[in-house]
Amino acid sequence: MIKPKLFFTLILLVIISFPLVTIAETNTTKKLTFSEDWLKGVVIVVYGNQYGTGFWINPSHIATAAHVVSYDSNARVTIIKGSVQAQGQVVALDRGTDVAVIYVQNADQFDKHIFPIARSMPEPTSTIYVIGYPSELLQVMGSLETLSEHPRVLESRLTWSANGLIELGGITDAGNSGGPVLNWYGEVIGVVSFALRGPAGTLYFATSAGNLKQLCQEHNIAYIEGTSGILPESIVQNPVVAGAVAGATASVLVDIALLILGIGFGVGVIAARRKRRAR
Repeated sequence: MIKPKLFFTLILLVIISFPLVTIAETNTTKKLTFSEDWLKGVVIVVYGNQYGTGFWINPSHIATAAHVVSYDSNARVTIIKGSVQAQGQVVALDRGTDVAVIYVQNADQFDKHIFPIARSMPEPTSTIYVIGYPSELLQVMGSLETLSEHPRVLESRLTWSANGLIELGGITDAGNSGGPVLNWYGEVIGVVSFALRGPAGTLYFATSAGNLKQLCQEHNIAYIEGTSGILPESIVQNPVVAGAVAGATASVLVDIALLILGIGFGVGVIAARRKRRAR
């Protein structure tokens, strides 16, 4: 007969073990895809009579393309997100790679999402997102303030990358310049830069996020290092495989939980027998 103390110990082991299974299933099967929260991460950058897109890389700094501020390393700009406006100052700029970082005054006024910078480039054909403010939409929205609340999201594919450049598998516009190119996990892999027209059509490019990282490191500007999700995109996009992986993970944890219970029960039985012998 199992004594009350041993019984309650076994119940406690059950309570501790099975939430681990639930947590594992939730984390493993969670679908990684576009999040509307990312829209809070972009702002409009105004310099003189031109504008482009910028995005938050830490609580007080945004990144953009150097040509958005006309390659002026001392440029003063206006940052707009809806009814909130603030002044900004370029604190780092690289003309060769077309990246710039801006310090934003009173940055705490903004409700923001901070983008991590990816550790590496995804494989060709991987899903990417380009977020920004193409100038055609300015004609529709009527003002930069209104436009800034409604950034455009382009879901596309990574078609090519080499020599610090990324070719985007979709059309971007002048207002998109400086906007983030994101991987499947919402990490920055590039900054929208330029387009090239040829006999067969127009190709659209971004400068690699590696160039942005280097600029930040050279000027001691903080940024968040991406982690690039636990599961490869190819697995996450396949519900059958993802379910199988989740099931396998849960199964292992169930086994562990049962093992813990077994060990606890065995220890209890052995202890009970020793007490009988001692009598």
